[in-house]
Amino acid sequence: MRSTFLRASLLVPALTATSACTTDDPDQSSTSAISDADESVVLLDQGWSPELRSRFYTTTQGSRMLPYDWFLALERPTSRQKLRAASNMRRMGFLVDDRTADNPDRLPVGFAKDVHPTRGASVGLTCAACHTGQLEYNGTQVRIDGGQSMVDLEAFQDELLASLNATLADANKFSRFAADVLADPSEAASTGLRAEMTAVRDWWAARITRSRGLSPHGPSRTDAFTIIGNEVACKLLDIPANCNVAFAPTQFPFLWNTPDFDWVQYNSSVHNPLGRNVGEVTGVFAELGFAANGTLDSTANIDNLYVLEETLKSLRAPSWPEHILGPIDHELAAAGEEIFVAQCASCHTEDPQPRTAPNRFGMTFAKVNFATPLAVLGTDRSAALAFATRRALPGPFAPTFAAAGLIGPDGKVPLPALLNVATGSIIQKFFAANAFPTLKQLQYIGFRESLSPSTAQLTTYKARPLNGIAFTPPYLHNGSVASIYELLLPAAQRMPAFEVGSKAYDPVVLGYSTARTAHSVAFDTTEVGNANSGHEFGTSLDHAARMALIEYLKTL
Repeated sequence: MRSTFLRASLLVPALTATSACTTDDPDQSSTSAISDADESVVLLDQGWSPELRSRFYTTTQGSRMLPYDWFLALERPTSRQKLRAASNMRRMGFLVDDRTADNPDRLPVGFAKDVHPTRGASVGLTCAACHTGQLEYNGTQVRIDGGQSMVDLEAFQDELLASLNATLADANKFSRFAADVLADPSEAASTGLRAEMTAVRDWWAARITRSRGLSPHGPSRTDAFTIIGNEVACKLLDIPANCNVAFAPTQFPFLWNTPDFDWVQYNSSVHNPLGRNVGEVTGVFAELGFAANGTLDSTANIDNLYVLEETLKSLRAPSWPEHILGPIDHELAAAGEEIFVAQCASCHTEDPQPRTAPNRFGMTFAKVNFATPLAVLGTDRSAALAFATRRALPGPFAPTFAAAGLIGPDGKVPLPALLNVATGSIIQKFFAANAFPTLKQLQYIGFRESLSPSTAQLTTYKARPLNGIAFTPPYLHNGSVASIYELLLPAAQRMPAFEVGSKAYDPVVLGYSTARTAHSVAFDTTEVGNANSGHEFGTSLDHAARMALIEYLKTL
């Protein structure tokens, strides 16, 4: 088997995530200028019990960024405040809830402890880091499970590297760090720690350099395709010529419905969700290398990836909380539904979605629409074409591709095919090592067949159903349009630049505030990969019709 890589009742009782004051919180320092204010978070009923939510937040997928005790001990580069302090993590867009039995060290949402039998304990990211949203309105914070977070991954990586550099350079910082992480206070142990930290610092510096964007990705975005490609084709194969600049960031996608889709990426490039998830964790710090026998070793936790995918099957789109965001005008929404049916439903199908014919396992899946070519869609084509056209030297995989006749005159192979072979071999090695019978293998891959995407799928973006769309700004695949109202304007009238990072929500236009804040990042639509052009469907509507359509979208 080959694999590519990648409504509900209104509310449940509020979760109070009460954090201690700065002077009482061991995560904080009395020198911190940023207080860790108490906050209450309202959870919408999206079909998850507290146990399922905690599982999604804290289950490791095999991501390993840093030794676990290092993460607990590292200070920020310019102060004694801990890097992981709640106020600091929130500054970079992460969500931090109260301590629980599943999260005794009060890691941010989407951070998990990964304990490897031979490599020790590390901290890593889970799906929840990028796929848990939160909006703020009139002093109330509303959690959107499976939604897009406002995490700025580049900012976090840069600060982590700066903290490592500062700790190595500052004797007092290093002394405090060593006291926290070393059981043996000897000079030899301290020297060994410094050498290990230097190696980790160098790894981070190289990782950040090889996948730096042309302009900041900023909150809620990353160029996952390029980064995953770089970790496999460039780092794993040790072929620097295979590295590409991460110039085509995309918005973190929202996750409800995704386990049911027939194709599971923005460009409909992946059919098998397990293959996609192995690729995803490769992009977010799974350790990957060749074993002595030439097979691939990965810390990707296949069992947990399966559990997380199963958990998502019960996640529902959030319903509009009228007593928080205001009542829906149902008469206006009815008028908007007529507009939706006439102008939107041919691409964005309403429930029930059309389904595929049963495959050879008797399974059907929700069909996603990828029939609109980029020339018609008109949106920024960087992400789709960067992946579809990227080629790489195959290194030790050359015999596999030579046998299939896939090596071109340039000696290169299509990157999607290279990732297919790499992720597929990781999965197959896991199945073989655990003696999985065929039925269990099929269960883990969601009873999917081995399908290859067409050129049309690779070179456009899919149109998914719009349930819950009101809670997922900014819009388009690259997050280049700030609100639904802006999306219904002709492209020439959309904002050419705006600030991203605020969680302050506007329930009228369905978007976040675009005002500059202390930690927002400027989004310039003239930069490569950031174009806000295209999707000029419904843009001939007048203001009243736009507002009617927006009112209807609140009901989905």
